[in-house]
Amino acid sequence: MLNRLVPILLTASIATMSHANDIQSRGLAAHAQAPAFALGVAQASGTTIETHTLGSIRKGSDQPVDPNAPWHIGSITKSFTATLIMQLVEQDKLALDTPIVTYLPNDPLHAQWQAITLRQLLSHTAGLRANAGMLAFRKRGSDNIHALRRDVLSAYWDDALKGTPGTYTYSNLGYVLAGFIAEEVTGETWENLIRTQIATPLNLTSLGFGAPLQDGSPWGHRNYVMIKRPVSPDSTGADNPPWLGPAGTLHLSLADLTRWGQAHLAACRGEMPDFLSQTSCETMQTEVKDGYGLGWVLGEETVWHNGSNTMWYAILGLRPAEDRVIVAATNVFDMAGLDAVFKDLRDTP
Repeated sequence: MLNRLVPILLTASIATMSHANDIQSRGLAAHAQAPAFALGVAQASGTTIETHTLGSIRKGSDQPVDPNAPWHIGSITKSFTATLIMQLVEQDKLALDTPIVTYLPNDPLHAQWQAITLRQLLSHTAGLRANAGMLAFRKRGSDNIHALRRDVLSAYWDDALKGTPGTYTYSNLGYVLAGFIAEEVTGETWENLIRTQIATPLNLTSLGFGAPLQDGSPWGHRNYVMIKRPVSPDSTGADNPPWLGPAGTLHLSLADLTRWGQAHLAACRGEMPDFLSQTSCETMQTEVKDGYGLGWVLGEETVWHNGSNTMWYAILGLRPAEDRVIVAATNVFDMAGLDAVFKDLRDTP
């Protein structure tokens, strides 16, 4: 548990004192059930964003988490990659149901891979394996990230699929392939596309890649023989290799992650056509298989995604009927603990 609890409240736009006190008191109450180490929570109703952080940046430190610090969001990154693909569909550079061989004509894809579509990749229904093998995770260069992604993918795409297209099998490799295709048709890296087509237009100034390095940012914690130990953010093992980016290497502040959720709520109301059309937004939030759309998990009243690189854990939820966004994040992997915090925030507006 934390040696010292340091609550910090940030109001990202004008909020009433009752709202501020509400999220602060609920954050403190939730911390009793939350994972040890640092905890961040945020919510937005309409345009008002409130965030609350508790705890220190790492085990054994008294330095509090900066309220503006970015948090690693893991597979919530998939909602960004899926959005990027939908933007390229709107620009007529891609099509959801066109076989991917159209975009990779010079690569030696097996016939089964040739028939895969982007809709299948983004909904985890392409029949791809969940992850690349362990040898691929040792490849950590980033000087030519597109070539590295091709190197990882080419180890698999000339063989038959491991799964059955049309069935749901969660696949990080599928999202890497989707990001790679975006790179092929634009001539830009996935990282640059995320910056120019999403982060800059939405003013998500905290968005970055890999473990957050800014002073005051939470460190991830890895489990060593049942003991959680901090991992220096500038160490090799602080995150998954950069080639995995489209599947889960983004970090953002609590406020910016909340703004990301707000952008999708607004787009699905037809209010942000320059960012994403209403049709594209609704397509992303339409079930393809087993409660998954394109980059989003579809609950009864909540559209959401969670993510972890095994050293952080975060959850983002959208409540369209309430025009509300909920965020919870921690710098240690404890799904049960943080899920309880998220559900409390979700169910008591």
